[in-house]
Amino acid sequence: MTVLEKKREVTRFQILVEVAASQPQIKQSQIADSLGITPQAVSEYIKDLVAEGMISSGGRGQYTVTPLGVESIIAGARELKDYSDYVLNNVIGQVTVWAAIAREPVKKDDVVSLTMEAGILYAGRGGGSASGTAINAAGAGEDVGVAGLKGLIPLKQEKVTVIRIPVIAAGGSHGVDGALLKRSVSGTVCVAGIEALAALGKAGVKPDVRFGSVEAVVEAATKGLKVTLVISEDMAPQAIQKLEAAGISYEAVDPARQ
Repeated sequence: MTVLEKKREVTRFQILVEVAASQPQIKQSQIADSLGITPQAVSEYIKDLVAEGMISSGGRGQYTVTPLGVESIIAGARELKDYSDYVLNNVIGQVTVWAAIAREPVKKDDVVSLTMEAGILYAGRGGGSASGTAINAAGAGEDVGVAGLKGLIPLKQEKVTVIRIPVIAAGGSHGVDGALLKRSVSGTVCVAGIEALAALGKAGVKPDVRFGSVEAVVEAATKGLKVTLVISEDMAPQAIQKLEAAGISYEAVDPARQ
């Protein structure tokens, strides 16, 4: 379940949580009041969840979340936590003062415009959709703090390419089409997992990032950089979940030999 993908998925997740919190005896009207939707809507959601094996019904308003439903709640909660961490650490944490590279000499209290290029935030004179006030003097190429941000910094988010390499038990790099792998990588290349590292080596591609790769991919893609993540297949689901939680689109490639 991808909780943040659609409003319907959010509601399904909330209903599962409500049932788990009050099981086994809970009225659909209580859920409806709690979530601000109609009892009829709750009834339809519960029917679907029962049919999918997420909830079991004992009749007379008795509902219990099944082990499959518990797994779905855990997965949804992790996704929400990842998204919350991303917002708090990468968005809210930078709102007060933004660090940028000065394009030209800047004096304290100068009004500067902000632009993002190749993942780097620059401050300079001239018009722009985002501006702020320099909190310190800086020469060209030096870091400058910018406060009182107004407007939005334009970003063109790139789609991430996720290349999944089989685990060693399934052949590892030995079952990978090296030529296809090499053609599939572009931009900043991040690697995670021994099998993925070996596959890149055999294809003659040197990774740019070897440690903290998933976090690096999320940050780079958020700043508009083209990124490729070459990752061992067993690690891919968690990485993809983090991309989805951050709202980053991706394309999956499986370069296995046919």
